[in-house]
Amino acid sequence: MHLFIDADGSPRGYIAWYNHFTQSNLIRSIRPETRNGRFGVQRMEMLAIYFAIVDNIPILQSRIRKKRIVKGMRRKRNIVVSIRSDSKSTVEQLKGTCNIRDKMLFRTCERIGRLLKSISCNVAFNYVKRTNNMAGLLLERKARMKQEVKKV
Repeated sequence: MHLFIDADGSPRGYIAWYNHFTQSNLIRSIRPETRNGRFGVQRMEMLAIYFAIVDNIPILQSRIRKKRIVKGMRRKRNIVVSIRSDSKSTVEQLKGTCNIRDKMLFRTCERIGRLLKSISCNVAFNYVKRTNNMAGLLLERKARMKQEVKKV
């Protein structure tokens, strides 16, 4: 079984995730990083992935329990969770192929690693284009709605 979760962060202080399996989503407002601050966008992207995992742990654990309960399965099928982001550098940092130069990013990445150890399923981090990231599209829609309200 393969589950897809899209995550995205905005320097305006919003993070979002979209779970393709349950077709559920969540947009959170957190204190925004300074706009031109160093690593600000990457921090928001990393936090979006962190909260996507935290918020979906109950769903993942229930899927794992259901897999264990089902008897008569001839072969074991692993649950693979694909966390997708439109930030290539964040995905590379989480995979370990790119260095992390910011302390806050490093701490968030370590927390994600500890979370993943507590979940008994395979997790893969994948890069996806911005146009295919449902969480990013949710954030864009929210920004447009906010601008329309300001105009009125």
